Amino acid sequence: MIIHKKSNIIFGLSERNDGQMILREDREGIKNRNKYFSNLGIDVDTIVSAGLVHGGTVSFVSDKERRKIIKGSDGLITDTKKICLAVTVSDCLPIFIYDEKREVVGIAHAGWRGVVGDITGELVKKFKEHCSSDLESLRVFVGSHIQKCHFEVKEDILESFSEHSELVKRERGKYFVDLGGIVKKQFIFSGLKGGNIKISPECTYCNEKYFSFRRESPEKVVSQIAYIVLD
Repeated sequence: MIIHKKSNIIFGLSERNDGQMILREDREGIKNRNKYFSNLGIDVDTIVSAGLVHGGTVSFVSDKERRKIIKGSDGLITDTKKICLAVTVSDCLPIFIYDEKREVVGIAHAGWRGVVGDITGELVKKFKEHCSSDLESLRVFVGSHIQKCHFEVKEDILESFSEHSELVKRERGKYFVDLGGIVKKQFIFSGLKGGNIKISPECTYCNEKYFSFRRESPEKVVSQIAYIVLD
């Protein structure tokens, strides 16, 4: 269990030992979420989950979305206290973002399609449009995800990263992409200060305390849950 407390926010990422966190008919995800968030002192009735479509849509949510799954969204933001925003990830990047001046929080699930689709830019856009955020006040942390040591891409999608060729490495005839590096580059392009962007160096493929889709290739996806709460 990884928990971060900074100012008046709580955010974190579950681990394999906390169990599978995707909501399915077998209810395993519900059971594990209930136990996990109970241990954190977070009421499960306050959770708002992104539906996840590996896209770039970010939704602004409020108190009325408690316990809902926001379909078609890979990112969520709110200025409502005690609302727990959540996404599930398994190698994908969990992005946490906070406006310390306006007291707004956001979270996003960024798979490679979301990265290429610039979900980071959409997050920043929503903070500016809905909350009048000052870019200098935005703080970003990208949690554990598959690192460039194991994110191999085939030539059929290599072109998708043509704008970020400096973050694509060729080694032994294979191509590896630094997704975290691309996300940081995109946030800086959107106007954030580089010093306000922190990228975890921890790889979900290398570290078996996490579920990893690339490493395990399960028949059914199993995932961590990432969350952020304005306390």
